[in-house]
Amino acid sequence: MPSGIIPSGYALVAGLSNTGKSSLLNALTKTTISPVAIQPASTRMPITAICTPENAQICFVDTPPIESGYSHPIIDWVDVVVLVADIRTFDTDIEKPSMKQFLRRADKKPIILALGKSDFVKPDHRAAYVAKARYTNLFTGIVPVTPLLGFGISQLMDSVLKNIPLRNRLFPRNINTLNSKRFLVSEQIRTQLFGILPLEVAAETAVQVEETSQRDGSLYVRANLIVSRASSKGMLIGRKGQTLGQINKLSTAAIREFTGEKCRLDLWVKVREAWTENKTDLLEFGYVC
Repeated sequence: MPSGIIPSGYALVAGLSNTGKSSLLNALTKTTISPVAIQPASTRMPITAICTPENAQICFVDTPPIESGYSHPIIDWVDVVVLVADIRTFDTDIEKPSMKQFLRRADKKPIILALGKSDFVKPDHRAAYVAKARYTNLFTGIVPVTPLLGFGISQLMDSVLKNIPLRNRLFPRNINTLNSKRFLVSEQIRTQLFGILPLEVAAETAVQVEETSQRDGSLYVRANLIVSRASSKGMLIGRKGQTLGQINKLSTAAIREFTGEKCRLDLWVKVREAWTENKTDLLEFGYVC
């Protein structure tokens, strides 16, 4: 093999809503780069994480749910597709129109099926689920996984590596993502909203990071929480600022875990009426239109 040639390429992580794509990305790359939320469809823009297992390099790309259609054009330039599916509902999920359309688009690529939430199935039954998925003849490999427990992760990584082409390293060794730090910090904040606010309010609150800088040995972050209705502003702030304080506390901890740095977070609540209905605003705040 020529000097400098290694398995190096891109792997798309795709799946229907609430199948655990972000948890899987984090487990594969041993990071917390993709925030995990309890509500479905928390990923709104592609999040990348670059890992270097042994003498190889893989850039994983986590995408919004298949239903959004956002992952379709990305299929054309990745080397491998990791399709995440709930092991319990795979039979019916594969028949959904959005899934069928996705599989048609990806039929020229190696597709590794990650059967997630496999801890909900008895261990001696998993082989039957794998056999049923193999019967479709759609997948290059099939691996039951439980990301939060680390189950199946090394086997899935091996399966991905077998389908990554040999080429020169795509990125310097010290690069671990293609996303900006500001964007990733905003995602850490946004995810915390869903654990504190009503779902409809959290979903209509954008996070806009105005500044990230170093101050007194800490990462300083100034960010705006932008609501689409004036009536939601008081809900975010809460009585005597308690809700905003809770958001700040949880977000600071999440940013600290993600960056490994001490963090000082300065949050402000602003109103931009009906921004969720304005394409220009959606693009400004980083949403898929």
